[in-house]
Amino acid sequence: MTIVPVILAGGIGERFWPLSRSAKPKQLLKIISNKTMLEETLLRVAPFCSKKVKPLIVTSKAISSKFKSILPSNLKYDLIIEPVGKNTAPAIAIAASWVEAKYGDSVMIVLSADHEIRPRQSFIEAARFAVNLASNQNGLVVFGIKPSRAETGYGYIQLGKKIDSSKSINGFSVKRFIEKPSVQKAQKLFQSDKYMWNSGMFVWKTSVILEEFSTFMPQIHRMVEAAAKLGFSKDAINTFYENCPKESIDFGIMEHSQRVFAVVGDFLWDDIGSWESVSRVHPKDKLNSTVVGLKVYQKESCDSIIVNKSSRAVAAIGLKNAVVVSTDDAVLVIDRSKLPDFKKYLNEMKGGALPSNLF
Repeated sequence: MTIVPVILAGGIGERFWPLSRSAKPKQLLKIISNKTMLEETLLRVAPFCSKKVKPLIVTSKAISSKFKSILPSNLKYDLIIEPVGKNTAPAIAIAASWVEAKYGDSVMIVLSADHEIRPRQSFIEAARFAVNLASNQNGLVVFGIKPSRAETGYGYIQLGKKIDSSKSINGFSVKRFIEKPSVQKAQKLFQSDKYMWNSGMFVWKTSVILEEFSTFMPQIHRMVEAAAKLGFSKDAINTFYENCPKESIDFGIMEHSQRVFAVVGDFLWDDIGSWESVSRVHPKDKLNSTVVGLKVYQKESCDSIIVNKSSRAVAAIGLKNAVVVSTDDAVLVIDRSKLPDFKKYLNEMKGGALPSNLF
């Protein structure tokens, strides 16, 4: 059966301001390596693409307009351009219908463009296992990630019975999904081997996910069928997005379906969601500080993150639990404890505290 990677690449990633801007969102930044995050994702799924198959990227017009100038020309892909973001359920529904129209009943590997996954080969092996599981069980497969900390920013999956395994890769039934927990609950989940992080990465046959949309989100299913009859023209896609409800795939489908499975592989995963994640994917010094970029002098700073993406020099001395990010036209200095509330401060900055061209 044909395997088609689908990459969700909407949103700006505002929590990476001042590096991320509406003209250059997080997916097109070099945050974790010398490649953009979208390029890293495209390279990650390349082994699943035959000569006739290209990854499908679902993104906004503002982001897609930058692809040609930023991505290497040898990377091939198809595009669905969203006129407005409506969360993951509509994006996945129209992607599934589009893939089925082009390739017939196929297996989708759904990934986000802002995840760090390593080593790549271990992920590929786990994804092939998930493809077989989704095909054999006619199920919806989510990648579960063994927690490395008591994280309150992720949803969790409660594992059920083990149903298959291969080397260090295991497949389970899923008992339930758990919303982002409190600190106390996250600690309990972390201490149990029955709860995994919900990675937001999925594998399923197009026919199966569309059946589940028909059952649990019939309005979206009817609307995506209408778009398919019009050949997914620009007008058809715009009409679909203008009228469909805004909902996540987790709440709309995964929490209700009775045929959900989890694959737990032997790879490291991180949702690159804010400057906090930089400390998890880049090395730390003996004082637990992370420095990224050139022309940085760092002395006696502990538990801090210093990122220089500017042409100027940055000196950071005696900092404690701070984040410093320098670009050519803006500098962010914030206590790490304030990062979860950064969007609040960003909204205040946008409200007139700083010039609009900085966003």
